[in-house]
Amino acid sequence: MKTSMITALSGILAAACLSTSCNESDAAANSPKPTPENGAQFREGQGLTLTDEMKKSIGFKTAEVTEEEISSSITLDLTATTLHEARGPLTPLQATSIKPGMEITMTPDSGSPAMKGTVRQIEKIPFGAAGDLEAIVSFTDALAPGKSYQGAIHLPATGPVAAVPASALLTTAEGTFVYAKNESAYIRTPVKIGAVNGQHVEISDGLYSGDEIVSTPVMSLWMAELQVLRGGKACTCGH
Repeated sequence: MKTSMITALSGILAAACLSTSCNESDAAANSPKPTPENGAQFREGQGLTLTDEMKKSIGFKTAEVTEEEISSSITLDLTATTLHEARGPLTPLQATSIKPGMEITMTPDSGSPAMKGTVRQIEKIPFGAAGDLEAIVSFTDALAPGKSYQGAIHLPATGPVAAVPASALLTTAEGTFVYAKNESAYIRTPVKIGAVNGQHVEISDGLYSGDEIVSTPVMSLWMAELQVLRGGKACTCGH
């Protein structure tokens, strides 16, 4: 009889212990990750918070999404086919932006003066797949037939658009992101980008003018987020 009672009591205690362990693990999974030595704390759905010490040490800065007029450029790889003509393939997106009559600037070699050309026409690449297009560019200066060149077509701004500093973009295997302010935290937010120049990038989707974002250093925040996430432990209770 004593043996049976001891066995039953042991079973009850073991079950209670297992249940408590799982509940604690589940609660921990829904709680903010503890602040590690790097000074960052992460909560799923809310984002990353940083201590003042960490912000100072990494040179943390923020900026607002602004309205900017952004002119962009398209770079083309060209091959001279005659003394005064060059051709280069276009992506479908480029083909929607480049029109006959547009000016193209080309620098033949380092230190050489720039050469000006004009897009004469857009046509299908001979023997190419369906939809393969190329630009035919005319030059007054002499080219070296068979030589490869690189040219740039500068596109004018089409009006004010939502824009962020180029330094605010984080590009990963999962896509393009910015860290946007979410109350006291900063949450990694997917965005779609448009025109790009040396200083600003158009945000076509994901942010609104006036939103606060981290301008620098976004890679440090990404590394801190990964460190906090990898430091967490999942429940091993099998559910």
